[in-house]
Amino acid sequence: MPPGPGPWIRWAAVSELRDPAPYLDGGELVLTAGVNMSTSADELERFVRVLVRAGAGALGFGVTPVFDEVPAALVQRCGEHGLALVEVARETPFVAVGRAVGELLEARHVEAMRRLSEAHRALVRSVTAPAPAERVLGTLSGALDCWAVLLGGSGSDETVHAGAHPPLRGEVSELAARLREPRGPRSAKSRLGGDEVFLHAVGERSRGVLVVGRPDALTATDRAVLGTAVALLGLLSRDGDGRSAAGPLLCRLLLDGGPPPGTDLAPLVAEALAEPEQGEGGDGTVPGFRVLCAARSARRRPACAAEAAALLGSEVVEVDRDRLRAVVGGAGGQEARADLLDALHKRGWLGALSRAVPPEELAAAAREAEALLVRDRAAARTLLARERADPFDALFPEAAARDAAERVLGALAADTPDAAVLRATLHAWLARNGNWDRTAADLGAHRNSVRYRIGRIERDLGIDLSDPEQRMRMWFALTRR
Repeated sequence: MPPGPGPWIRWAAVSELRDPAPYLDGGELVLTAGVNMSTSADELERFVRVLVRAGAGALGFGVTPVFDEVPAALVQRCGEHGLALVEVARETPFVAVGRAVGELLEARHVEAMRRLSEAHRALVRSVTAPAPAERVLGTLSGALDCWAVLLGGSGSDETVHAGAHPPLRGEVSELAARLREPRGPRSAKSRLGGDEVFLHAVGERSRGVLVVGRPDALTATDRAVLGTAVALLGLLSRDGDGRSAAGPLLCRLLLDGGPPPGTDLAPLVAEALAEPEQGEGGDGTVPGFRVLCAARSARRRPACAAEAAALLGSEVVEVDRDRLRAVVGGAGGQEARADLLDALHKRGWLGALSRAVPPEELAAAAREAEALLVRDRAAARTLLARERADPFDALFPEAAARDAAERVLGALAADTPDAAVLRATLHAWLARNGNWDRTAADLGAHRNSVRYRIGRIERDLGIDLSDPEQRMRMWFALTRR
């Protein structure tokens, strides 16, 4: 085997062709017994060149029955072209070699997933600590064995760094300036001294740039870790002051589809909240946390984020214009939850609380609270989520209900802005029992726009929403999608 790093192998393939290139995808350990192999120097040169051009990772040569030993000329040609050559012993069948490669690849994959999970967990934890940007960079530097520099947005000289790094000059400096531009590229790659350098834009409005460098190229696992760090730094940049960013950031991580796979959420939530509800109470509650969604109530100036956080006993609070979201714990029984919503209402927020769920189900609980908030606004009063299991849920397992909802919604189930507007309109209209004016007020739209959208839904789906059964079916689909 030639000196230097080991070969990159991602599969094993058996071939006795003189030109196996059309059947290779790169990274294979090509196994051959030399059945059709010529011993002429020119033919062996051509064979090795073909494998190298096809991106083969290594050549495995099985001795006997054709050759008693690996041809010396083949050994010489592989050495000249840097192609790893492995002698496969007579008693070792090729299928055993293929199986061993598969097992090694699986072990490598498991190790990569373990490292990815640990890095994600550490990154998410870092944003809940003081100076979260510095912590994220330090965690990233340790996970990737690299140096990292975060350049401030809008040409700012402010930087955050982790690890000893060379001065950012030349092409790296030019690329960083391009990434800072509002319509510039999102990422770039360069070299600085002996390091490969990777640059990523951070944030949207005032773009910062994350610069990472190390001697070796990034693996797929490394790129996944780097992507998570970029996303976290982007969320932090939206909050300006890093010292107050942890609560809103954690709120988004938990409620907007969940954090990266493998992240242990329970410790993160517990650090920022009061104790979760413990055990099943008389009203059927289960252990876990609740999601609160609230909207600005009419004729009242809502409390600010700090006041809302103090009232809720939670740091996991996000306030955006006329909306508030939070993860809360320890809300007690039904009467205590009703008192909490009433107190929030007196401070200008009309809120809805989900059922208690474990941390990994908070994203689903957020959808439940959002749906309940629509009903709150229609009724102009706070409503509590039902705690006991719905007997109908046993008839519609979650996956089956979601599949049925997608089919009932048809074109409305698409992940497009247009479909989202139609779904929101239909949801509000059904919650308002078909009242055009109140629906328009809830949506901030003209009543004629609401009429047009509902008419379009009827035409597109071929339904009549004056039929109570059709309205029931659409409500089912909207609340279970």
